[in-house]
Amino acid sequence: MFIIKNQIKWAIVAVLALFPALASANQAVNAVTTADYQDYTVKSGDTLWDISQRNGITLSSLTAANHIDLNNYIILPGELLHIPAKIEFKVADNPIAEAQHKVAAQQAAQQKAKAAAQAAAQQAAAQAKAAAAAKAQQAQQAAQQAAAKPTTVSYGSSLKTYVLNKMVAATGESAATWDAIITRESGWQATAQNPGSTAHGLFQSLWINGSNDVDTQIADAIRLYNASGMSPWAL
Repeated sequence: MFIIKNQIKWAIVAVLALFPALASANQAVNAVTTADYQDYTVKSGDTLWDISQRNGITLSSLTAANHIDLNNYIILPGELLHIPAKIEFKVADNPIAEAQHKVAAQQAAQQKAKAAAQAAAQQAAAQAKAAAAAKAQQAQQAAQQAAAKPTTVSYGSSLKTYVLNKMVAATGESAATWDAIITRESGWQATAQNPGSTAHGLFQSLWINGSNDVDTQIADAIRLYNASGMSPWAL
């Protein structure tokens, strides 16, 4: 007798222990129940199985609601059956999944913004590099053009007067003599180059190293004149 009472006691304790779990499950899942029962009049050709399936319930719940023993029961047209309400289960919202989805969306937006910023920075750097290269090329071209520009431009239309005055003052020879020499040697082109030798400039000097500077050419011509007179120009 003591053993039986002890077993009953422990069974009651076990049942009571289930109550917190059932309460917790009830919080996680919301059960929505319609009216307790709905009456149904059996029609010709109906079976208990068909009736249970049409109403979305199990055969066992239908038989239990109507106290039917399947081993000793015949369903008849016109009979009134109680259809128990079906229970619809709605899973509660999952805050963890929602938070994860929100974090993933934020990360995707941040990555997209970062990629856009990197692309903009790369484009700006490429444009700045191209602009700097173009500016450097323009400066180089300007320097090359300035170097290749004839010296006569510096003197404008007075180049001949400038050169002849310098030569007459330094040598005492007439302006006509020096005009004839320069016209014959270079046609008054300070950049004139003899293709067969290193002779260069107004006086076709061999010792000015290709300089286009008019004053350098005048100074060299005066040096030659002081050393050899007019012989360097076969006069």
